[in-house]
Amino acid sequence: MSKNYSARDDVVFTDLDDGSAVLLNLDTKYYFSLNETGCFLWKLLEREEGASESDLIDGLCGVFDVEPKRARTDITDFIGDLAEQGLIR
Repeated sequence: MSKNYSARDDVVFTDLDDGSAVLLNLDTKYYFSLNETGCFLWKLLEREEGASESDLIDGLCGVFDVEPKRARTDITDFIGDLAEQGLIR
């Protein structure tokens, strides 16, 4: 069974008009910018059940023109960055 990742409750997500978004970590007071792709992935992580790496890959490939191998690499980096900053659990 693959691990599910989910957005932390103390992170505030705000959609911006241009398709990007901002995350604010209420614990550290740091904010982070997300592009359209990152915004899409974050919304999957906000679901009650969170999302596995394969959920994120499938979602990304289903909406954006990206090959699964490239999606896996990008999502691994994205999840790593979010985890390093304490934005997901």
